[in-house]
Amino acid sequence: MRLGIAVCLFLLPYWLFSQVNTERYRKDYETMGFVFTNTTGFNYETGNNEELEINEAIRLDWNNPIQDYYAIIEYDFKTASKIKTKDKGFIHLRTIHDFKKNYFFGEVFTQLEFDRFLNLRSRFLFGGGFRLDFISMFKDNDTAQNNVKLFAGVGLMYENEVYSSEGTVYISHLRSTNYLSLIMTVTEDIDLGAVYYYQPALVDFKDYRYTVDLRLRMKLSGKLSLLMTARRKYRSMIVDETDKNDFELKAAIVIKLP
Repeated sequence: MRLGIAVCLFLLPYWLFSQVNTERYRKDYETMGFVFTNTTGFNYETGNNEELEINEAIRLDWNNPIQDYYAIIEYDFKTASKIKTKDKGFIHLRTIHDFKKNYFFGEVFTQLEFDRFLNLRSRFLFGGGFRLDFISMFKDNDTAQNNVKLFAGVGLMYENEVYSSEGTVYISHLRSTNYLSLIMTVTEDIDLGAVYYYQPALVDFKDYRYTVDLRLRMKLSGKLSLLMTARRKYRSMIVDETDKNDFELKAAIVIKLP
């Protein structure tokens, strides 16, 4: 019964709502010092159709009681019948400072991204903001760890994009970046996550990005986990004939050290 309720709550935002969403990479552990995480996805088909897909994400954290740092490198590549159908990646750097008893945080971040099939040659951004942990704000420090975590964040970022199709298009904006993030521990070996991003341009609120990211992680052993994600991204403004909507499903093996 509890598992059914958890799954329904996990899927509810996707039923209601149809850039890189870095909140999905947010740490949900309290390990101090260095933490290394490698996530690898691989799919190969042959016969009537030859298809190869590789997803690779590397993350390095350095954590201490009041300041966290992390770096992420991710690359996705796919071919179908020897024709490239996916080629995208990004590098993300972020630092987070705990201002108030592990529930009010400040953060600064920067990112460089590309996506060949959106004709996005480069996307550079730099920004900062504040993050609130609702559960920890009202939680007694002496109580046991809560199985539900709810975060909200607001911030501001400068974004510079370069698109190349028939010509080259340069776009620069100040954007507000806002999110809600939910993490639920179903059992000791299973957790669910849902993240919702909204990023409007300050000069024109009709120009916005919206992202829904859903995650299911199951521990296979002490260091290995299976990660399944569903992701939908929407861009209200496009510069060419690419679709405003993107949807993808992924499954990958995660290795976390130590």
